[in-house]
Amino acid sequence: GAATWIASGITIEEVQIALATEIRRMGRHPTETQTLEIARRRIRLQHTIDEFIAGAQRYLGDEYDEDDNIQDMDIDFVSDPPDSTDEESDNDAEPGGNPRVLFQPERVLIPLPSNLGRDRCEELGIGGLMRQEITLREGQANDMLHAIRVHLADKAVLFRTTVRPARSQVTTTRAWSQVHSVERVINLNSIIYKKCRTQLSKLGAEHLLDKYQELQKSDLKATSAVADPNARGQQNSTLPWFWSLDVQGDSVSNDWMNECEWYYPGCRLC
Repeated sequence: GAATWIASGITIEEVQIALATEIRRMGRHPTETQTLEIARRRIRLQHTIDEFIAGAQRYLGDEYDEDDNIQDMDIDFVSDPPDSTDEESDNDAEPGGNPRVLFQPERVLIPLPSNLGRDRCEELGIGGLMRQEITLREGQANDMLHAIRVHLADKAVLFRTTVRPARSQVTTTRAWSQVHSVERVINLNSIIYKKCRTQLSKLGAEHLLDKYQELQKSDLKATSAVADPNARGQQNSTLPWFWSLDVQGDSVSNDWMNECEWYYPGCRLC
């Protein structure tokens, strides 16, 4: 039904963000193997988008026109990739220093109600779809915050049990590699959460933005209080707002976790 179609669109959006984040992380000089892998992922993503758009008219009505979506998707990255400069972050270039290619499915804006906007949705008479997407977006926000909390705790435990006890260069390198792997997942969750808030705003769900506040970089620090809030000396430590929020990991669509594993082998979310 319509809810399943919207949920699949939200999953596509998450995969788009994961792919765009991975491309950004590679920088402007990826290996040939990385370039080929990105090409394969783009083809797979485009097929999924084509299937989603093919079903759009069924749910959006006969007046829906594919030209309703002509701009690229905006992704608000949490931080710059390592060794990046303002010049390197120019969107007119692809990794490897090549001119921007036309085939970038990770930037395609798919026809979800939130992307069409409130006015256009009212014209199409799809207020019910808007309400369904708001419900699914609330579940998505819960999922992301739950995942962020889990992985911040993972990171804090890694510092205490793996990084600090490391005594050789080999074990230190391995320990930091584990930390960076968790950080990448936290970063991805944060970007998806920020996108979710943007879409809720476009749907007119401002009342939910009071509950799902904006994430700050300082909120994503792994502290001793995160690893063990009941430990001695931690009772008076102040944790970010989302630690007291009741989130159950509602899971808008568990499929996106499988996609995350596809983009990030060994992803600790999965």
